Amino acid sequence: MFINTRDKYSPKSLAEFVYPSSEVEELATAYASGNIDTPLILHGSSGSGKSLLQQLIPNAIENSKALVNDVKCADLKSASDIHNLYGRNKHFNRTFTCDGQRFNYIIIEEFSITNKLLVDAFKIELDKTLGTDLTIFSTNRFSEIDGGIRSRCEEIEVKPCSPSAFFPHAKRMFDAEGVAFDDSVLMKCLEVTYALNQDNRKYYQAIDKIFRSFSKIKQTN
Repeated sequence: MFINTRDKYSPKSLAEFVYPSSEVEELATAYASGNIDTPLILHGSSGSGKSLLQQLIPNAIENSKALVNDVKCADLKSASDIHNLYGRNKHFNRTFTCDGQRFNYIIIEEFSITNKLLVDAFKIELDKTLGTDLTIFSTNRFSEIDGGIRSRCEEIEVKPCSPSAFFPHAKRMFDAEGVAFDDSVLMKCLEVTYALNQDNRKYYQAIDKIFRSFSKIKQTN
């Protein structure tokens, strides 16, 4: 049994998302209502689910696959790039979105800008696009973000899930694949994985390994 469980079972909606805490769930649910236009910063270590949550929130607001402008921060090299990003996004939505969306969505991954001209450009855009645009940043370098940008945003730390938080999701994978596996052993596997690497991706890799082991046993028998 050779399965990439991260691809196959990665949450497809906020309802499926594995929340590390009630605080993260409450904020995501609040944004999903579509009533909050404050830019959002999701920060935390690698493998915590920031980028996934960043993509799922617009879909939840629109109750369908949202049209988003997804940008890598490293590609924004000048103030003009930032101003054009917001201008292009609004033009695209006016031109091609027949029914309209609640917001023009701008997703900025790996956010880390210290250049003052670029920081000022972001401040201008964040101020003038309230109510029309929703910007969602994700970053591993929260401490480096300019205080003026942080003050304009909601911010929340997304931590990797604890073994107990991830267990129900892991259990669903085993049930879906028809693999009988002792719950206590599965929990122990998740605990060892978490102790070695606090990274949600490592849970999926550990489960992939278990499924491969089951495949070998079946082939042997």
